[in-house]
Amino acid sequence: MRDESSPNSPNPGTEAAAPEVWHRVHPLTPILESLGVLVGIFIAAAYGLQNFFQSAVEDLASGRSVNLTFAEWLGAHPLVILAVVGGIILLLLLTAFFSWLAWRVMGYRVDAEAIYYRRGLLSKKLRKARLDRVQSIDLQQKLLPRMLGMGELVFDVAGGTDSNISLKYLSKKRAEELRDELLAAVKAKKSASAAVATAPTGATAEHGGPEPETGAAGEAEAGADAAGQPRVTAGGHGGPGLDSSREQPGIDLSVPERSADSLGVRLSKRLGVLADDVSHEAEGSLNDLLAPYHLSADVGEEGEIIRVPAHRVIVSSLLNTGTLISVGVIVVLIAIAVVFLVVGIEEAFLPILIGGLPGIFAAFTAFKKNLDNANFVVRISEDGLAVRHGLFSTSRKVIPLDRLQAVCLHQPLLWRWAGWWRAEYNIASDGGKNDENLLLPVGDIDQALLMVGLALPDPQLPAGISADGLVRSAMYDRKSTHPDAAAAEGLFHAQPRSSRVIDPLVWKRRAYALTDSLLVLRLGILDRRVDFVPHVRVQSLRYYQGPLMRALKLGTVAVHSTAGPITPLVKHQDADAAKRFFTEHAERTRIARQTYDAAAKSPHTDRTQILEEDEG
Repeated sequence: MRDESSPNSPNPGTEAAAPEVWHRVHPLTPILESLGVLVGIFIAAAYGLQNFFQSAVEDLASGRSVNLTFAEWLGAHPLVILAVVGGIILLLLLTAFFSWLAWRVMGYRVDAEAIYYRRGLLSKKLRKARLDRVQSIDLQQKLLPRMLGMGELVFDVAGGTDSNISLKYLSKKRAEELRDELLAAVKAKKSASAAVATAPTGATAEHGGPEPETGAAGEAEAGADAAGQPRVTAGGHGGPGLDSSREQPGIDLSVPERSADSLGVRLSKRLGVLADDVSHEAEGSLNDLLAPYHLSADVGEEGEIIRVPAHRVIVSSLLNTGTLISVGVIVVLIAIAVVFLVVGIEEAFLPILIGGLPGIFAAFTAFKKNLDNANFVVRISEDGLAVRHGLFSTSRKVIPLDRLQAVCLHQPLLWRWAGWWRAEYNIASDGGKNDENLLLPVGDIDQALLMVGLALPDPQLPAGISADGLVRSAMYDRKSTHPDAAAAEGLFHAQPRSSRVIDPLVWKRRAYALTDSLLVLRLGILDRRVDFVPHVRVQSLRYYQGPLMRALKLGTVAVHSTAGPITPLVKHQDADAAKRFFTEHAERTRIARQTYDAAAKSPHTDRTQILEEDEG
């Protein structure tokens, strides 16, 4: 790949361009990246030794002598042992030499437009990430790099699968410094681009952009490009405690707000950079914005709003269905092995135990994955929610709330006794990452409501229904004890009785509700689940019927979001009602996006108007 930012030859009489300066990564990087191969060699050797010991134990159990022919042969030929040891030493020296050569060609460079990362000894590779396309920069520390004081920077770049850049490895101090420098550069670059985009007068912004087309045919599809809400005016509680006629300490009044933004985005825009000792204005504004949810959040040091202790993550992991199944299988195998041993079939005892090793490894892997979410800390920052988590390996990332496309709450069956919930999200331009999209790994009802409130726009509900009443009704359906539960339940459209043939267990619970800014889906009966999709974030819609659904006069509408753990479906509704929902929701999301884009293009969209609308 050619370096697109290499400087041109300077013109006569002008100052010469600055030379390209490449910085090297940590010298141990090639070795750490080769650990997978070394671990594979170790596992192969361990497997061979395991076979030898298994044969030896079986021989001893059956009364035969252990076959030591190969060991005796090695004892008679010491040069073979010397050759093997010398080969291992030579292999280690060659590995160290090629690692040094690989490190010499690895490096990164930063200029005003992009960051570049090059590597490869035989096959050269050069990756480039434009600063105006960088969505977030995560600092990750796996166990061994963490022990060595090293970290990895992962750049989430808009552009689809395989567009991300992973910069391995830097010292932790250098990684933190580089991350802060690049985040500042990314913010400056995007601010400059936004200023250029809004430089003309806002007269044309009132008309929005060209309206996306919608269509409906056999398997009908309707496009509604991702963001906004159906009304120009905002409703709800946007911060009634603030005086819009004068500036508040710590609040940035110059940043435009849009009522379809999530509450967390609006908070970030109001407060700007939070100091280490978070001001009372930060906590007050947060509580004002969360007024629809009747929450009073405490903002701790450096903007910390949630901390999930390690013991809660451990207990919740043990109560996962997958973990319990793995443990159950292991217990059954051990019991069977013991039975064989008791009845005198000793030769089957060890093979059964060894056969259970894959299950043990699978259970440990699942448990370790959940442990990666221990010590989960959420902090408010100007770029979104700054998240830090990990017990052995640690990770720090920023969740940009302005790019969240959908949010869900999930409660496994065995979490009900503790009232715990998990919060997840879909995000735009995720670049094909495999890590979990978690807002909250496990938390109580107030923490779940807090994360949902920050990640979603104001629900804009009818008078007499609060946001937390709607969410609790979606979570607990008719079992909700909230005072607004009865009124909130009236917003939900349940499945018809004819759907009980397809959904005999869940047809009474599964339902959807529409507010002026959100689609809310209530799902599941054993594992409860609630999906939230802002109208402004809907990508497209699809109506379809299978043969059985057609016979029962049912239809399903898929509400397309970006890739992630959430797949919103308005399932098994009456066919006519599903078609009507499809048509109306396509228009609703189109208007939402058009209104949102118009507000983004207008340089005169300010908080004063938003606050006046909110107070009204």
